[in-house]
Parts: sequence; structure tokens; C-alpha cells
Amino acid sequence: MWVTADVTSDLIDRAPWARVDDVPWQRITSPLAMIIRGGVRHLQIWKCTTASELPCPETAEGCDRWHSGWFLPALCIPQERATALDELIVTSADGEHLAVHSRNWQDPRRTFYVWALARDVLRWREITGESGLAPESRPAEDEPVTYTEQVLDSSCRYGEERPHTSDPRPQRELASVAGLHTFDHPPDHTLLEPTRPIALRLPPRERLTIAAELSCLPWEIGPCMLCATPIHRYGPRSPKVCSNCRASITIR
Repeated sequence: MWVTADVTSDLIDRAPWARVDDVPWQRITSPLAMIIRGGVRHLQIWKCTTASELPCPETAEGCDRWHSGWFLPALCIPQERATALDELIVTSADGEHLAVHSRNWQDPRRTFYVWALARDVLRWREITGESGLAPESRPAEDEPVTYTEQVLDSSCRYGEERPHTSDPRPQRELASVAGLHTFDHPPDHTLLEPTRPIALRLPPRERLTIAAELSCLPWEIGPCMLCATPIHRYGPRSPKVCSNCRASITIR
């Protein structure tokens, strides 16, 4: 697994990769989790209508067809929780996360790599017929892999509406859907439950009760990173996972 903090890195979509925030070494050595910002995606399957929460990736309006693709956790419906780098290292080793390789639907010459849950990968292979294995062919000649230092763009960009980066290389990581497939008929077993829920919806009275049991303030209640169980998540020296999940990880 390659880890980078640069959205223009040549490693992106050339091999299994993950992007994290560019942080100082003190943050890296701290016990705080490093959340993966790119490289990990979740499978979404939806009927494309004008009332769909997910937009049509092909037209401006609903096309009344079915789509499937890989989405960032924050763009999934319902929203999936983000994955920490330490967690991905473990889950990629034990097979819970798998590396998926496929062609880009917008440009067949381009390919993409994503890390995805094994359940999503198996489902994706069933409905698309793709293996997800990396091809033996070499990268396109017009996109050489380079690691040489390049001169920064010093042009004044003041007043321009679009964001600009001084890096001369193009941004390789995109937030758009990856591995899009469109179907005229719904795939079998289309509806899937969220695999890793992030939201913790508690009625006020139940939140007060749990806070009293855990001896913490109501707003310090949050979900376990692995099973979404309500725990004392926020505050000084508060854990990110519940005791049951910590015990299961220790047993492994």
C-alpha cells in the first residue's frame, strides 16, 4: 500500500494507494487517528430518477436506469464512516478490505485503484462481471511515471474564480464516481444495508441515560469507529472504539 498526502501524486491510480492529510511529524506520532481522505470507497447502487438523492452521473436529469459505482464515504447515502490509516493496514492484511482495479468509464485509457470492503467487491464483481485484478499492460505512454523535481508556477492568480495550485502536475484524485456501470434492469439483491454507519441518532432522553451510565456529558457521546455502539467518544483521553471491539482486535 502506498500512502501520500499529495492529490497530484503519480502513485494515485497506479497502485493500491491511500491519501491522508499533510500533517507534521508530531501529529503522525501522536495517538490520534489519521483519517484516510482518498483511496477508500464504497459501492452504491441506485435507481436514477428525478427524485433520487444521488445525481445522475451521465445526464442532468434522471434517466430511469440503474447505476452502480464507487463513492467516497461522505458522499454515500446513507453516509459511511471514514477509515483510519491504522485500521486499513490491518483490514487490508486480513482481507476485510480488498484492492479493486478497473477502467475509468469517462476515459477507457485511464484506470483507477480503490480500497473497498470485501462484501462490496464481491457484489461489484457479481453485477459487472469485472475481476478487479490489475492488468499486465504497462501505463500509457502519454502518462509517464515521474519523480523528478519540477518548477513551480509563479504566475499571479489573484481574482480567478477557480482554485489553482502551483504544482504543474494535474490533480489525479477526483471526487466523482469511479467505476460507473449503467443497467437497464435492476441487479439482483440491489438494496444493501450500510456496512459501516457513521451517524449516531439518539433521542435526548436516551442520550442523557447513556451519559449518566458512562459518567460523561451528553455531548461527549459518540459512535464506536467499528460497530457504532454509543460510547464516551469525545473528551480528554476518550477511546475511539468500544471495549468489545478492542478485545476482539487484541484476540486477533
